[in-house]
Amino acid sequence: MITAQNLKSKTVGLCCMVALAVASCLTPEAHAADQAGSAATDKVPTTRILAIGSFTRQPTKAQLDQMVPQEVSDTAWLAMDGKIDQWFARQDEEGVVFLMNVKTPDEAHALLEKLPLGRAGLMKFQLIPVGPLWPLTYLMRPRPKP
Repeated sequence: MITAQNLKSKTVGLCCMVALAVASCLTPEAHAADQAGSAATDKVPTTRILAIGSFTRQPTKAQLDQMVPQEVSDTAWLAMDGKIDQWFARQDEEGVVFLMNVKTPDEAHALLEKLPLGRAGLMKFQLIPVGPLWPLTYLMRPRPKP
């Protein structure tokens, strides 16, 4: 049974989804021009670094036997220290994906290069800064003044 409350709830949800879909299609430049001078257009901060790792060349079995125990231990310590928030195995090729709690690619690079596979030049990372989804600002009211 459709009630007025259900209809209102579904309408609000649909409007939010449409607004987010439209906002995600706009460029940051268009958004900035539209909201010139607004606190909503402040550049979003980098809150994590997405580190996508792949082998530079296939390590030998002897290299893996020698390095993997220390690699796993050092990586686990990065997670325990809060530097790696999440870690995954890649499904498209051999490698890893880390969501890192650092603010710059340089900081992520410095940490990853200290790992055994990084020191040996066997692992490289694509480092992508990520932050809050800026199109959400279209759905937000102006930032309250402190």
